[in-house]
Amino acid sequence: MNKRGAALNCPNTRYIALSMQRLALLSRAFASVIPRFLGAFVLALAMLAAAASGQAQEAWFETTELNPGLPPPPETLDRGTPMAALESFIYLTDNGHYSDAAHILDLSDLPQADQAVIGTERAFQLSVLMERKVVVPWRKLADRPDGWLSGSAEDNDTGRVRRSLLIDRLELGGHDVPLRLNRIKPGEDAEPVWVFSRQSIDNIPHLHAQYGPTELETMLPDWLRIRAFWGMYLWEVLFLPLLLVGALMAGWFAFGIMRRLGEVAKRRWMRFMLRSFRWPAAIVLCAAIIGTATSRVLVVSGFIDAVLSPILLIAYVTAGTLAIVFTFDEIFDRISPNNAYELADPMNAHMRSIATTIAAARKGVIVIAVLVASGVILVSSNADNTLGLSLLASAGAVTIVLGFAAREVLGNILASIQIALNRSARIGDQLIFEGHFCTVERIHFTYVQLLNWNGTRLIVPVSYFVSDAFENWSIEDHAMVRPIILTLSQNADVAALRRVFFNLLAQEDPNDVKPMDKAKVHVLEQDAFGIKVRFELPTDNAATFWDIECRVREELLAAAARMEKEDDVRMLPPAPADMGKP
Repeated sequence: MNKRGAALNCPNTRYIALSMQRLALLSRAFASVIPRFLGAFVLALAMLAAAASGQAQEAWFETTELNPGLPPPPETLDRGTPMAALESFIYLTDNGHYSDAAHILDLSDLPQADQAVIGTERAFQLSVLMERKVVVPWRKLADRPDGWLSGSAEDNDTGRVRRSLLIDRLELGGHDVPLRLNRIKPGEDAEPVWVFSRQSIDNIPHLHAQYGPTELETMLPDWLRIRAFWGMYLWEVLFLPLLLVGALMAGWFAFGIMRRLGEVAKRRWMRFMLRSFRWPAAIVLCAAIIGTATSRVLVVSGFIDAVLSPILLIAYVTAGTLAIVFTFDEIFDRISPNNAYELADPMNAHMRSIATTIAAARKGVIVIAVLVASGVILVSSNADNTLGLSLLASAGAVTIVLGFAAREVLGNILASIQIALNRSARIGDQLIFEGHFCTVERIHFTYVQLLNWNGTRLIVPVSYFVSDAFENWSIEDHAMVRPIILTLSQNADVAALRRVFFNLLAQEDPNDVKPMDKAKVHVLEQDAFGIKVRFELPTDNAATFWDIECRVREELLAAAARMEKEDDVRMLPPAPADMGKP
């Protein structure tokens, strides 16, 4: 063996060789990983630097030139801040300087040769829209070049540089189109200016055709087209009250027609539909007349439109909610047993449960419909419409105040749902409430309607009904024992009356008097006036026990009087006039 082979066979030498091989493998692995790690690190640094650079730069849209087809703007024109640009546009258009106001429009989409003529026309059309439909959010317009607004950090409109501001949204072709101010930098050496965006300028002709003066308005005399108050025209002050009265009369007329048709309709489903849609149809017709008249016949100003829009939205949603609620209400009335006397029958316990469940479902439908309608109103409302949102917020505040004032009503509503769920009193149950023998006839949202034994109705607030104890004779086991207590003479023949009592029970309907093993006769006590005997009448029907009890008591007294006369044995206590006789 040579020296090289001897060295390789040495244990220490082999260990050192293996270690060197492992180090070589690790070195190659690090050599492949480190470049990639360094590359990712450098890329992350570059992205952070780019983000920091983007945050540090001014916010604007860059273009080579702005409106080259227009003559030079007036030296007094101020477009440096959003508020100044909008104030300048309103001032120039109010004074008829539409060619100068065109400098506050981004006419980039127009041919350079047509910018002067078409720009003046667009400025005029935009001024009409601003005057009639647009509600300017002055609080969101900064008087700083960068559009910065001071305020809460949670407000998305404050605490940041902006290069585009939303003025309003107008509906066009089934969707909303924005009206915006953009900050444009026309060239490297020019200062950024605020102008209406080119997308907004492209939509102006279509918006003016929809919201501009109608043919009827142009035919009005000049004295009706002057300003009155709150930015409204004089014709609006006169037209809106007449419109409201006409819409209400049309709604009332529609309600009356549908009610009349529902009375004379021969088909059941037709009567069902007409009854369900009387109020929804009246509300929809009234809202449609107001909405059409104020948007197609005579277009009202932006202030009035901002007030009417949420009101009409609430009207339409309310009509849809009422249609759903009334439809389900009619369906529940059809499938729910509603005869209190039939429901009181002990054999109809399952019918009482069904009627109570249907009543609970009816309340559930109403609550769900109201919640869904409220959600639809909030989702459908234009959050950028400050006035409309303020009206909805005010309505919410009023609702909170009314809810606090009507907390008793809300408590009754929750209590009625509680009764429907725990079924402590079902529709048709017979019970004793404050000494009245009643049958539960209706469980409404705020009160329980009880049918008294004498045919009168007892109306009890639900919260009071739930908080007070009552005796339910129909819940679970409806069988009971009614006591008939008679005061008899000291020498009365109790055994003879016991036989009469059992004979009387045998003559009654066995479905009403049972089980017979519960029928008992007991002497309760004795005193100087006589003895008290308890006749226990078993009954299985709370609807008939009262008549049976009274009839058996009368027969027992008659039998006692007859025994006294025939057998010459005193059965009844002496009358007060006979107390001194032997």
